[in-house]
Amino acid sequence: MLKRFLPQQEGFFDLFQKAADILATTAIQFHAMLTDLKHQQQYVDTIAAYEDDGDKITYATFQLLHKTFITPFDRNDIHQLTSGLDDILDSINRCAQRFPFYSLTVVPPEMVKLAQHSMQASMLLKEAIYRLNSLKKSPEILQFCEGINHIEREAHQVVLAGEKDLFLNENDFKSFIKLKEIYSRTKSVINSYQDVANIIKGIVLEYS
Repeated sequence: MLKRFLPQQEGFFDLFQKAADILATTAIQFHAMLTDLKHQQQYVDTIAAYEDDGDKITYATFQLLHKTFITPFDRNDIHQLTSGLDDILDSINRCAQRFPFYSLTVVPPEMVKLAQHSMQASMLLKEAIYRLNSLKKSPEILQFCEGINHIEREAHQVVLAGEKDLFLNENDFKSFIKLKEIYSRTKSVINSYQDVANIIKGIVLEYS
């Protein structure tokens, strides 16, 4: 009963939006790296710096959650959303680091397409998060989340096509293993977008 008479802490939405901004920028950098692999180390370093910024926002969000009595929505939802956004950033960073580690200078077109899907999903997620502070925009939020689900389905088909091509045409065993891992990591990134979209859908359906 007391919660009804206490002000809610609105700082969470600012932190969510900052995290979404960093994620979208990171996804753009990852896609750019795959189209400019001769300068990959510059992109890897930039992505690592963004990931560090994301960690700071995650920490700030958890600190705010710890000291806030009234939250915009369920504390567990805030924790899951914050962790989910951080997980995507971590996954992109780890995936990017594999390129110089494996000395990859050429990648299949399907891999570039997956990076493009990741970038598109980050933009949709950003749009959804920017509307979370007004659940009157629930239909728009759900539409963006469905867009992410659609991207995930498309990405699954791209991975199947890319891995099939590897099995049929890649005769170098080391190259096969390297590219197979990158496909798996990139698909995991896109799956993580869907996970966060599902968290947002749950919030919207519970509170709208």
